[in-house]
Amino acid sequence: MLNKLKRYVKETPHIRYSNCHEDSDFALQNIKGKPEKILTIASGLDNSLAFLLLEPRSVLAIDSNETQIYLCNLKKCGIEHLEYEDFLSLLGIGKDNGGQIYSRLRPYLDKETVEYFDIHLFLISEIGIVNCGKFEYYFQFFKKHILSKTHSKKTVEAFMTAESLEEQNEIYRKKYNNLRLRLLFRIFFSKTVMKKLGRDKECFAYAKGGLSAGLKDKFDRCIECNLNRDNPYLQYIIQGKMASLPTYLVKENYLKIKKNIHSLEVRRADFAEVMRENESYDLMYLSDIFEYMSEEETSFLSEDIYRNLNKGGQVLLYNMMIERHLCGKLRETELDQDKNRTFYYRHCYHYIKE
Repeated sequence: MLNKLKRYVKETPHIRYSNCHEDSDFALQNIKGKPEKILTIASGLDNSLAFLLLEPRSVLAIDSNETQIYLCNLKKCGIEHLEYEDFLSLLGIGKDNGGQIYSRLRPYLDKETVEYFDIHLFLISEIGIVNCGKFEYYFQFFKKHILSKTHSKKTVEAFMTAESLEEQNEIYRKKYNNLRLRLLFRIFFSKTVMKKLGRDKECFAYAKGGLSAGLKDKFDRCIECNLNRDNPYLQYIIQGKMASLPTYLVKENYLKIKKNIHSLEVRRADFAEVMRENESYDLMYLSDIFEYMSEEETSFLSEDIYRNLNKGGQVLLYNMMIERHLCGKLRETELDQDKNRTFYYRHCYHYIKE
């Protein structure tokens, strides 16, 4: 399976992210009030779907990558037309084969999405949608070829299923946090390796240095503050699957999202293009998009963001490898990441237009 995925992610175009690797719970906890009109970077759509729990009037999820849009269309259409268990199967984490579920969903999908997944049906029927992105390949490779050589299955199981933080951190100190882990962490999360295996080259145009610097400290803090057994993001990296589920896939949340799915629009668009439409928003969830832009572009778009935010409007922004800030007209707060279950973001910022 991994070799087949490896061949796929070398194609152009390919799905970059089949999941959102940003903690939806963390985002929801740091949004103030109930924004009515939301703009998000789509990526794998997970967080855009989670924002429907706020019962907004509209959520516009944008992405400039056409294959991400096909993925988002598939997920949105699946929620519209499938019951919970069938949707899990479509993603590759349910009881039935995803290909069978796709054949039922196919008549409801747009032509372009059908054409893409008809050609790449193996992503659904063999690999599983939750595993089919380039970033997911990176983590699957890490788990199979790196982590499997640092700890026994028994140690991994104990570490990932500890019932208290005290027990978890004791296992981490005594068994899991060994020299091989620290060394491999530094190598695998380097700019060189991530560019080769995990993210597309354009993601590094403005990167100085690698991700690994300081990342181990973030990982340590994540382990110290969050139970692994409740962390689907870490489970995916270390075990290659999610024993617990991200926000939008928790059953009670799924049912609420399904009721509000009509409020979600998925659109292929560039962020700057959307800003030129001069629509006003109460919340912009912008992931780490400014890492792909120069400081000049960031400054220019900051003014557009300010102009297109309603009074009291908010922005959530992440920094992974490059530190970027929005214009001084917006009040900035750096968020405490102790309860962020994803450890690879150096900074998370919340902005508000006063």
